[in-house]
Amino acid sequence: MTKLILAIDAGTTGIRTVLYDRSSREVARTYREFTQITPAPGLLEHDPEEIWSVTQRLIYETLAKAGVGPEAVAAIGVTGQRSTVLAWERVSSRPLYNALVWQDVRTQARCQELTALLGRPINPMMGLTRMEWLLQNVSGLREKILKGDAVMGTVDSWLVWKLTGGRAYVTDPSNAVVTGLWSPSTGTWIPEMARLIGLPVEALPEIVPSSAVYGETSPAVLGATVPVAAVCGDQQAAMFGHLCTEPGEGKATYGTSVMVDLNTGHQWVEGKGSYALALWRLNGRDFFMLEGTVITGGATISWVKDLNIINSVEQSAELASSVPDSGGVLFLPALQGLGTPFLEPGVRGAIVGLTRATTRAHLARAVLEGIAFRTRQVVEALRADSPVPAFETLRADGGMAANEFFLQLQADVLGIPVERPATNQATALGIAYLAGLAVGYWSGIDEIRATRIPGKRFLPSENAPALQTRFEQWQAVTNGLRTLMAHKTHTQGADRHVHISF
Repeated sequence: MTKLILAIDAGTTGIRTVLYDRSSREVARTYREFTQITPAPGLLEHDPEEIWSVTQRLIYETLAKAGVGPEAVAAIGVTGQRSTVLAWERVSSRPLYNALVWQDVRTQARCQELTALLGRPINPMMGLTRMEWLLQNVSGLREKILKGDAVMGTVDSWLVWKLTGGRAYVTDPSNAVVTGLWSPSTGTWIPEMARLIGLPVEALPEIVPSSAVYGETSPAVLGATVPVAAVCGDQQAAMFGHLCTEPGEGKATYGTSVMVDLNTGHQWVEGKGSYALALWRLNGRDFFMLEGTVITGGATISWVKDLNIINSVEQSAELASSVPDSGGVLFLPALQGLGTPFLEPGVRGAIVGLTRATTRAHLARAVLEGIAFRTRQVVEALRADSPVPAFETLRADGGMAANEFFLQLQADVLGIPVERPATNQATALGIAYLAGLAVGYWSGIDEIRATRIPGKRFLPSENAPALQTRFEQWQAVTNGLRTLMAHKTHTQGADRHVHISF
């Protein structure tokens, strides 16, 4: 029987399960969204039981699509949203409250208190203050935690727990780091930080390698025992899906936001315009990375569609390629503030250079150029913070990576090759690689490189010099807008905070 690897990608809005073969080919995949619970503005929760039930159902559906049973699965890997936290009972596995999602900002005031107390930034998107909120606001939770009757973890820990019938309670450094309770110097939980929020460190999951067998699925889950052999955060899994395994290699995931990541090897680097995260734990050693964000990437395309400038997401490329340039129109994609390297939430989006000659096509091209320009700013910030030469090539995935006009534009703007893998699901592929390596499905990274299906490479074209000039003009306009909006924000007394996507 031909064995396959099953990837579970539990994202913020939906869950995807994918089966892969030894050539990195998708044999079958299924996706389904789940409920977004919004009790009040700024609050976002998920039902843990729904996350699990959707995951379990998708596993069965994906196996059925492939025409195989669970005995055909060599290993399972789990990736997904980072820093979403939840608590559940040890014996019954019953969730004790909804999961508090990484985007939830109910603890912003507490983060400001801790920032002043500790002398270093504590952000609402870190997990620790939402863990503290659960301890303080869920009836009986603190007592259950102190007695050892309940545990607290991230979504990866929850899914591995459910898959193994409660026999494995684990997480890896890439998920642990975004709680704010993990030390990059020791690779362990920080007891003092846990005590600060009233959480015994013993209630946290065991920190394990990103690629290892943690246990087997409970027969009640799949009807067979299958090794659960990888956990990793979504962006880190995408890095492995691109095989960005050497320092200086990096990728951009063009999703709702554009997430740009750079491998820094075994060096933890405190970036000036980017932020440091754990990448993986492999072969007994921790790897680290720098991350930067264009806050509104693919979301900008959806916004343009909502304004009826384009009829579909696909039409953005068709319209943009129908004109030789943007007709002097410049677009700043700051619909939710500016991320890396500026970290300025008060800056707003802008369209500059409109004339009576401006068409929908010019606007479509200006929007794509604006996203490519912002991505270049993030890449340059990561390069500046990198301890090694970085980004000889940019690997690309995500929804916008299907737009070949945009990828060519990005190569021209950056002046370097842009590579897209054969599959656009780099996150699922990366966690499949990590799971497969743990059980010997692949002998090593060299075998993966040799057997995987080649993707497509976009080289800088003859248009690159003109786009360099365009970028300089766009950057000058952007800096002027930042100055103007920073003054407006200051006079209005707006609260300024750092946006970090976990």
